[in-house]
Amino acid sequence: MKKHKILIVDDEQSLVFVLKKLLEDEFTIETASDGEEALSYIKNNPYFAIFLDIRIPKINGMEVLAYTRKLDDKPNVIIMTAQNTMVNAIDAMKKGAYDYITKPFELEEILGIIEKIKKNYGLNHKELEKSEDFLDTLLVGKSKIMQEVFKTIGKLSHNNITVLILGESGTGKELVARAIHLNSVRSDKPFIVVNTPSIPSELLESELFGHEKGSYTGANEKKEGKFISANGGTIFLDEIGDMPLNLQAKLLRAIQEKEIEPVGSNKPVKIDVRIIAATNKNLKSMVKNAKFREDLYYRLNVIEITLPPLRERKSDIPILADFFIKKFSQELNMPEKQLSADALSLLQSYNFPGNIRELENAIRRCMVMSPSTLLNSDDFIEILNNGENNLKDKKTETDPFEDIIKRKIKNYIEKVKDTEINDVYKSIMGLTEKIIIEEILNLYNFNQLKVSKLMGINRNTLRKKIKEYKIAVKKQV
Repeated sequence: MKKHKILIVDDEQSLVFVLKKLLEDEFTIETASDGEEALSYIKNNPYFAIFLDIRIPKINGMEVLAYTRKLDDKPNVIIMTAQNTMVNAIDAMKKGAYDYITKPFELEEILGIIEKIKKNYGLNHKELEKSEDFLDTLLVGKSKIMQEVFKTIGKLSHNNITVLILGESGTGKELVARAIHLNSVRSDKPFIVVNTPSIPSELLESELFGHEKGSYTGANEKKEGKFISANGGTIFLDEIGDMPLNLQAKLLRAIQEKEIEPVGSNKPVKIDVRIIAATNKNLKSMVKNAKFREDLYYRLNVIEITLPPLRERKSDIPILADFFIKKFSQELNMPEKQLSADALSLLQSYNFPGNIRELENAIRRCMVMSPSTLLNSDDFIEILNNGENNLKDKKTETDPFEDIIKRKIKNYIEKVKDTEINDVYKSIMGLTEKIIIEEILNLYNFNQLKVSKLMGINRNTLRKKIKEYKIAVKKQV
């Protein structure tokens, strides 16, 4: 039986060798080290799959990908890159890549992709046309779970499918909705946000669908609702789980019939709106308890995107923190600050019940409140303690002793560097020695013989130091 062909395009020969060895028993493997060579192969051969690096000599990977989308027999292209940014992931999926993987990757990941392609092989995948340059959004993250989100955004870019975004408060549901809109053919049309729980239930119908003049007390003039404002674009219904049941029926009709009926009118108005909804509630459970319409749930949940809480993507915290520091430096017109190693360690040890929004607020407050250009763990402890009162104790208990000392000395130096203290070394050593002596004296109930022995100094030296540091000595009991 004739083997299907796979083309590996990368100028990193060690990677090419590994992939070739992994796949050559099942496939005929061909390799290329630059874009020009890759195109010469692609023009003359059908491929089951192409593993394609973005940064290759002569012709870059994205241009090679664009060429493959013009072919009648389109190969399954898997983009490989060490630059796992949201922009690359979305752009690759928009341009028709089958998948997107970041280096270094596990070989099991490659085999998993091959298995998926096998299941889909022979299907006609709709070509994703090359779109105009798109606006980047505030979505930040390099974790594997966020890369999957970015891929999904790319796949959704050229259709009008209704999307349901699930996730805890503060995980960035609105940002994902904006990213879907900005990377779609509707990007030059309105993006209208409706925060369902923030609008009184008696006004929500009018807010969504509009009303006619005189339709109710206080309706002194005709009003166009959010759906009309979003016509041609996207409407984002945030916290859809809070929508009253009576309005859910009208929303269902808007989705099914692509028309709305303003309050006080019996004339339907046609609309062309993409609907993206989001919630932090369990809609499946609400459906079972008759608190959310089942038919509406399935209309909204055509494509589901679940955003992870920040505690499940802690590897993204350094990137997010750096992003927010740069953002607030510009917004607040202040010098860019840095996170100390101990501050970063603290942030990554914290569970962030408020998710990305809590991290953002903590960075903003520290930027404003800390006089130093280096943000230390102590700058964050009181802020984050509002959510976890034992944070300081937990960190102290789990940190190596050397790290605790290092952190405290760093903080002390930052505080005194602009003061009149000239001998920092003597100051630190004096404070440290005094604390050591006091603690050991307390430990041994002020038995100076035992204390001097443990400290490795004679008793007379100990007495001099007690006098020098003005340590109050209690009588032995």
